[in-house]
Amino acid sequence: MQTERLAALLLTLVAVLLSQTFLQIAVCLGGGILLTVLLWLLQRRMLPSETRRQLDKLLHGSQRLILEGIYLNLSTASAAIKDDEQIGYEILREIATIVHNDRIRLQQIVLLQSFVLRKDMDLELEPLLIEDFDSDLAAYIGEIAKVKRELIKASAIRYLLIHERYILQMKQGASIMTAAAGAAVRMKKYVDMYPDFIRRYARGLPRERFLRLYQIVRRNPDQSWDGLRDEVSAIYNEKYRWDPDFQKWE
Repeated sequence: MQTERLAALLLTLVAVLLSQTFLQIAVCLGGGILLTVLLWLLQRRMLPSETRRQLDKLLHGSQRLILEGIYLNLSTASAAIKDDEQIGYEILREIATIVHNDRIRLQQIVLLQSFVLRKDMDLELEPLLIEDFDSDLAAYIGEIAKVKRELIKASAIRYLLIHERYILQMKQGASIMTAAAGAAVRMKKYVDMYPDFIRRYARGLPRERFLRLYQIVRRNPDQSWDGLRDEVSAIYNEKYRWDPDFQKWE
């Protein structure tokens, strides 16, 4: 694109040098400058599409080399996993930014399950979600719900609800669902969106998470949430009626 602008300027210079009168010089100079400016504006508008075209051309021409590099990285990741799981996971994470498929996601999940997850770790969830049921993914969601609740969003809750029947067949299935419900009550919008889900697992919530749910219910006296309010009241009367932290919300 820069070549075209240089050519326009060169033609302008030649036209000026060949001009015989001041008027011809002015016309050639003005026309050349106008042509160069118009060419520059046109190229600016074409730049995004031209860049994409050149990138597609480059990727298409280098497709074999790119795939070979990805498979080499997968082999490197597999070898690294045996020596250092953290390095292996980081390699898989880098590959996942280019290759989006369930195989990579599941390998990441299996590796993450081998770590002791902490809140200060750079964890992720939504990029790892897949459509089909996977017990490792369900278990990972349960762990995330405990250590980094803010990662439990609508997409993760939908995954659990879609595969709830299979999750409950897992040894820790009920705990996974309860932990996710406990993470969901951090925001009222999830109580509004999934009241039946939260109602079913409210009885198993830890005291601190049930207190959060109780606060939401008390702040919204006009909402019943399809029986959730009644369930919360029943649990409160059975377990927390004399708890001073709950009595503050009477």
